Amino acid sequence: MMNKARTLAQLVLVGTNSNAMRIRDFIRAGGGHWSSDDIHAAETFDDVKRLTEGAYPQPSIVLICADSLSAGLENWYSANGRADHVVNFTISDSRPVIESAQQYGHPIGCSSDILSPTTITDGLLLAMEMQNIRAQRSKLQGMYDLAEDRFRDMADLFADWLWEVDVDLKLVFSSSRKRPASGANAGSMFTKCFLEEEKLRIEDDFAELARNPRPFHDRDYWSQDPYGSRVCWNVSGMPVVDGAGKLLGFRGVARDVSSMKAATDQIYYLSNHDALTGVMNRQRCQDELVRTLRSAKREQRSGALVLLDIDRFSYVNQTYGHQVGDKLLIHFAQVLKDNVRTGDIVSRLDGDQFAVVLRDVRPEDVDGRLERLQATISSRPLATDNGSITLNVSGGVSLYPQDAESADQLLAYSIGALGRAKIRGPHRIERHDPQQQAETVANGQMEWVELVNECLTNHKTRLVLYYQPIVPLSGPAIQEGASEHYEVLVRLIDRDGNLIPPGKFIATAEEFGLISKIDSLVTMRAIDMLQMWQQQGRNVHLSVNLSGKTFDDAIFTQNLKEALAAAKLPPKALIFEVTETALLRDLQLVKNFMSDMRALGAGFALDDCGVGYSSFNYIRQLELDFIKIDGSFVRNLHQNDDDQAFVKALADVAKQKNISTVAEMVEHEAAMVALRNMGIDFGQGFFFAPPAAEPQSGVWKKFVN
Repeated sequence: MMNKARTLAQLVLVGTNSNAMRIRDFIRAGGGHWSSDDIHAAETFDDVKRLTEGAYPQPSIVLICADSLSAGLENWYSANGRADHVVNFTISDSRPVIESAQQYGHPIGCSSDILSPTTITDGLLLAMEMQNIRAQRSKLQGMYDLAEDRFRDMADLFADWLWEVDVDLKLVFSSSRKRPASGANAGSMFTKCFLEEEKLRIEDDFAELARNPRPFHDRDYWSQDPYGSRVCWNVSGMPVVDGAGKLLGFRGVARDVSSMKAATDQIYYLSNHDALTGVMNRQRCQDELVRTLRSAKREQRSGALVLLDIDRFSYVNQTYGHQVGDKLLIHFAQVLKDNVRTGDIVSRLDGDQFAVVLRDVRPEDVDGRLERLQATISSRPLATDNGSITLNVSGGVSLYPQDAESADQLLAYSIGALGRAKIRGPHRIERHDPQQQAETVANGQMEWVELVNECLTNHKTRLVLYYQPIVPLSGPAIQEGASEHYEVLVRLIDRDGNLIPPGKFIATAEEFGLISKIDSLVTMRAIDMLQMWQQQGRNVHLSVNLSGKTFDDAIFTQNLKEALAAAKLPPKALIFEVTETALLRDLQLVKNFMSDMRALGAGFALDDCGVGYSSFNYIRQLELDFIKIDGSFVRNLHQNDDDQAFVKALADVAKQKNISTVAEMVEHEAAMVALRNMGIDFGQGFFFAPPAAEPQSGVWKKFVN
């Protein structure tokens, strides 16, 4: 304790509540280092003003004990209390008081639950330090800057969690207030504070930040509280560097925003999990597989992708009914979850087909793991009213990185192996065989490769455009109905004159590097059509799909820039539809493309919105004109409460961002009515019109009330 010598600053105590009495008693009993001449009590802020101003303003520490935010206190914070010679120290449990203090730049304070002789002493010493720094600012600018950095870091004094990590994501500092996990202490891993399924996403995010250090804001990561409830943390931070500019790590703040994210939590679950079984859905599985492969390559680990089909599942449906079939799927999913390790992935891809990603397993251990899994599945029958149903499965396996290092290739190999297993007999699991796979490709896909190549080189007229109307449903969209809006779809005419839908050849074109040529042909024709209709006085908008791989094609991008610059189309006459898959490949590349094309008048839509778990994150990050709600949430909207909740939530987010919404795959009038009641702007689907070789103008007028 310091001797009670005359200090450089006077202490002014404001307030009459119990906190003020505790502090007054502490100081009178000898706490602190002020002499009686330096301590003053004030009843009003006019008294404080007289004590701290005058002809020769004396450095002052104003200790404020307030139960509520009065006009006098707010005026003090905003005006008089901001003088350089005054430092405010606030003790309050009132949120308005705390927010006002922080708003006007007074970060020092505490709540009554942590008020003690130690916190009073430390707080006053901190206030003294700030006062001394201010008094010596001209001489000690370097010390002031360092202290100012500290105070800025403290500005969010009442935030939930302050953290700092090193370059390996090991916690260097973790505040003692609310944390994502009880073990979030210095020395533990940052990723351990969150759900296991968030680990790879967090590692990818920080790996990218390490390559390009910069501040970041509003990244949502999920944890679980001790009661099993999901908790959403909104994380912001900045890089930490040494004097030479070397990256040391990151520090930042995380806030529990779960109360604001209740609807998002449901949306997160619905968009990432299979509604029937509760395991991951296909899109989430593919996203996680991509992240798993990146991590495995970085850490030199191996694993396997296993596809499993239930043998004779159609027989179960036909014999016992679809209700029992659904129970069997739920039972099978549970058996899989019970018999994989934490960190492995279980997903339902479609129907009775499931995927299991075995992470961090040696190739020589895969067969043994699968034999045990297969035996366990067979030993756990489903009990029904008509007896038990024994589960047998067929499977296809591919290994990474041994067989492939890309998610698409790995999935293709597992599908091929599964097909061979089903041909060779029930209850069989086959590994990927490169020789047999080559024969499969040679006998099937190469035909499509040749046909697409032929059309792109010598017979471009055999790649034809079809147009499906995008129909206004409600509000401003109907008022703008004088314009026409279509999605452009491509079809291929084979050598016999048959019209081939894109599902038959697009995947092969993607795999064999032909997709950017198709995208180029479709886009240039769309620009030509828009120019022609513009000359005819028609107000038409065309939406064109772009593959994620097309963004890698610099020649396509340059040709497109030149074509748009020459065409001088009306704003947003041409709209590019981008999928989450493209964004996942290289978000910054897509952002750059969007910026370039927007400068030339193009618009953008996020396609298949909702099928990926990052949809809301991309809506927040990207400058979009439309979001297209995936048809899986629209097809049975009028019969499914979960789909309605999801679509309504998407619509609300879009309206906040001033983004128009388009519902895909509208097939029933009831769905259209439900969408209109939710405020969805546009609809698209066979209920309105199928794709056609000639645009069908005026379709929307049939559906306006």
